Amino acid sequence: MPDGTLIPPTCCDTEPGLLPLAEARARLLRGVMPVAGTELLPLGAAAGRLLADAPRAAIALPPFDQSAMDGYGLTVIDLATGAAPLLVRRIAAGDAPGPALQPGRAVRLLTGAPVPEGVAAVVMQEHVTLEQGRVLPHRPARPGDNLRRRGEDVAEGECLAEPGTRLDARHVALLAAAGLERVLVRRRLRVALLSNGNELRGIGAARDVAAVHDSNRPMLRALLAGPEVDCTDLGLLPDDPVALAAALAGAAAGHDLILASGGISGGDADHLPRALAAAGGAVAVLRLALKPGKPLAHGRLGDALCLFLPGNPLAALVTMLVLGRPLLTRLAGGTVPAGAPPLAAVSAEAFSRRPGREEFLPARILGHDAAGLPLLARAGEAGSGRLLPLSRADGLLWLPAAAERVAPGDPLRFHPFSAAFGLG
Repeated sequence: MPDGTLIPPTCCDTEPGLLPLAEARARLLRGVMPVAGTELLPLGAAAGRLLADAPRAAIALPPFDQSAMDGYGLTVIDLATGAAPLLVRRIAAGDAPGPALQPGRAVRLLTGAPVPEGVAAVVMQEHVTLEQGRVLPHRPARPGDNLRRRGEDVAEGECLAEPGTRLDARHVALLAAAGLERVLVRRRLRVALLSNGNELRGIGAARDVAAVHDSNRPMLRALLAGPEVDCTDLGLLPDDPVALAAALAGAAAGHDLILASGGISGGDADHLPRALAAAGGAVAVLRLALKPGKPLAHGRLGDALCLFLPGNPLAALVTMLVLGRPLLTRLAGGTVPAGAPPLAAVSAEAFSRRPGREEFLPARILGHDAAGLPLLARAGEAGSGRLLPLSRADGLLWLPAAAERVAPGDPLRFHPFSAAFGLG
């Protein structure tokens, strides 16, 4: 994080030229530690939260030897001799297993039923004929066939998940089966959200000829929605450095992150970085080798981190997904991957671009090629202020900085929105 030195908004950072995305990401994450504080939650309320410790199984899974399917339990002697043992009883799931099984005897077992001592294997019911109360297997069976042994999935006391794991339906199922009622998770992140600009109006507010409705704040709030984040909406703030500094100072006291958009491009009305410095914070203004989303500012005010995104909607979304989301994940205590690997795809069209910056373009899936890879086409005319192509896109097409021309059939990389809109 910045060391407290204000870098003027008109500067292009300390390095010449534009900052590569990977370096910007490293700078944002440098020195960022997970927030302190935990909560003990009922398991049913813990989905989407990050584990604060490693839960351990209260019981083994399975908790007892059980039948893996409907069939007949036989002893090892009857398996070896191919005898036709006498059927003596039936055991269903939830029944007691009863006394040990003796040679010359068989037991009817339904899926999930506890297996009596002495059962060496379960012969599938499809491979058995019943004649005069005796079990005649059609196929030889081996000891252990169709049995689930106690603890073969999870041993009692075994670690079920590592700290930092984001709990989803799979983990909830495992923890419930292993007898856990509650789980210790990291506390929710506290994020303050604002939009900056004299031209902005809220949803439903009267709009004059030079005003636009604010779309960034609703978009970012929707992106933050979920079990991990408590979001405080600070609303629209004008291009007033004194008011901005006061708002930032007030938000810093009770939040882990202050997230804003607009007011960082270096123009006469762009005051957010200077306001952060005036409030006593540290700030760095970056110019990224990223399209859309060249301007970015980050810093700290007291215990709160600050991330200021570009004002154009597509630029704000892209920078939030590729830079803001890893920052939130680190703050929350999750594991930040080296980089979300995009999916392999193929271009369905030809187009050219100006090289020099990594670019993310809204793209649609038109179909799939013979190998099953998505065929991509741009969703509309490029532009960081365009929202309609973004709303019609299936995801973001990624182009490396050096790319200049794309031809039909060229390999591409793709971030589908079905996987992108989340903090994991």
